[in-house]
Amino acid sequence: MLLFFLFFALSIVKAQQSIWKIDPSHSKINFGISYFKIGEIKGNFDKYEGAFISDNENFENTSVNISIETASINTNQKARDKHLKTKDFFDAETHPKITFESTSMSKVLEKEYKLKGNFTMTGITKPIELKAIYKGSFLHPRYKKKVAIFKINGTIFRKDFKVGTNYPPAKLALGNNVVLDAEIHLTKQ
Repeated sequence: MLLFFLFFALSIVKAQQSIWKIDPSHSKINFGISYFKIGEIKGNFDKYEGAFISDNENFENTSVNISIETASINTNQKARDKHLKTKDFFDAETHPKITFESTSMSKVLEKEYKLKGNFTMTGITKPIELKAIYKGSFLHPRYKKKVAIFKINGTIFRKDFKVGTNYPPAKLALGNNVVLDAEIHLTKQ
C-alpha cells in the first residue's frame, strides 16, 4: 500500500513538470574569441538540440540538456571552418558532439538565473557556470504553443578542452577565453 502511494505521489510530481524543447529555427548559439589580442573571430553552431525540463513555468531548478553537432561550426569562412573541424582544434570526427548537462539552475534576480553544469568538448568534461536571462514567454499565434526565450552567456576556457593547444599558430593568434552568447527559444511540449 505504501508503495502505491509513493508511486502515485511521484506520478503527480512528474505530471507537473514541463518539457520545453529548443527551437533551432529561431535560436542562435554564437561565440567569439580574440584574434591577435586586437581583433575578434565570431561564429556560431548551426545544428543543435536540447530541452529544459521545469516545474511548470518556474524555471528555478530546471534541468537543461543541450547537444551541439561539432561539425556545424560556422565562422563564415569555409577554409577556416574546415580547419577547425580537424585534430588541430575540435577533432569533429572523433568528437562529433559538444554537450551541456546542467547540475543546477538557481534564481539570482527576478529574471536572472545562475546555470551550472558539465560542459563536454573534445571528449573533456569540465564544470562551467553560465548566466541565463529569462526574456519572457508568449503563446505562439500560429502553433498555439507556449514559447519562452532565454539569453544565455558565459565564458569557456579553450585550453581546458585542448582546443588549438597542439597547433602552434593558435597559441599566438587566439585568446584563451571563448565568449558564449546564445538566444534560446523554447517551445512547451
